[in-house]
Amino acid sequence: MTLKQDTRKSVLARRKAIPDAERKEKSRLICERFLAEIDSRFTSETSSGASAEHLRIAAYEPMSSEVDVHPLLHAAYERGWEVHLPCMAKDTPDEPAHMVFFPIAQNQLTEQRPAFLDHPARPYLLDDLHAQGWRGADEQLFDIAVIPLVAFDSGFMRLGYGGGNYDRFLPKLRDDCFVAGVAFEEQRVDRVPTEPHDLPLPRIFSA
Repeated sequence: MTLKQDTRKSVLARRKAIPDAERKEKSRLICERFLAEIDSRFTSETSSGASAEHLRIAAYEPMSSEVDVHPLLHAAYERGWEVHLPCMAKDTPDEPAHMVFFPIAQNQLTEQRPAFLDHPARPYLLDDLHAQGWRGADEQLFDIAVIPLVAFDSGFMRLGYGGGNYDRFLPKLRDDCFVAGVAFEEQRVDRVPTEPHDLPLPRIFSA
């Protein structure tokens, strides 16, 4: 087992051991801190020309013991922001899956949920998704990006799940996109094992 694999295994076990009530409260605090920072950073207009009342946020649908970002997503809907969530998609059955972000309306998050929200890791054929009316978003349009992670350290280095999806996603964002990881303090390690291509996140909100 490599150092990354060993770190991933031990941190995921710690994250899973957080009691449900504590995880819910920690998630709420993380979302509050995220929103407070957004409110202080974004004024009447962003450099991309989007008004602070109409931002585009790329987030994720939490699975297993991840930080529950639903309070953040519902706050985004209340503010009139566009919410985008990822789906694993394949161009053909034999090709590897890649992450595509689709716009998700609030009722699609809470009631008329597309299948890919309930199965975030399952790949779907892109042609089938297009036939259902789904159209992927241009990553350059995102004003805010919420990044899940497995482990982090004081230098904001991030250890992901090993698929490289966010390693490929992050470089596609605009330089002025507000990028932040979210995690529980139980996921903090002394030093994240890295490789030369690994880069830190600009910020991580934790509780």
